Amino acid sequence: MGNRQGGLGRDLGGEKKDDKDKKKKYEPPVPTRIGKKKKRTKGPDAANKLPQVLPHTRCRLKQLRQERIKDYLLMEEEYISNQERLRPQEEKQEEERSKVDDLRGSPMAVGTLEEIIDDNHAIVSTSVGSEHYVSIMFRTN
Repeated sequence: MGNRQGGLGRDLGGEKKDDKDKKKKYEPPVPTRIGKKKKRTKGPDAANKLPQVLPHTRCRLKQLRQERIKDYLLMEEEYISNQERLRPQEEKQEEERSKVDDLRGSPMAVGTLEEIIDDNHAIVSTSVGSEHYVSIMFRTN
């Protein structure tokens, strides 16, 4: 009351409409980048491209930067050669695991060895009580 001029509170609706209009207006954000936007190259060309070394004149700083790039490339080459060397071993181990799994198979029934007939055959009894004449794949002590 003491801060308002012009009376008893007329034209309050008009002020609310102006506030809504101000809130609805869209203002684009201020750009954070200064200068041209760099284009990123994708694909195999980007992988083969070496970084640009500045300054262009011959100096100690340029030499150190080039040595750093060289060390990185040597380290990358060593890593790739190690991966190529280890890959056949991993494939060989996987093949051996699959052979062992094939040999193990899934047991049809669990039984106890009753009698060995010869080096390749034996008699096995099951928990039910039936006896079976089976071939022996290998023998362990």
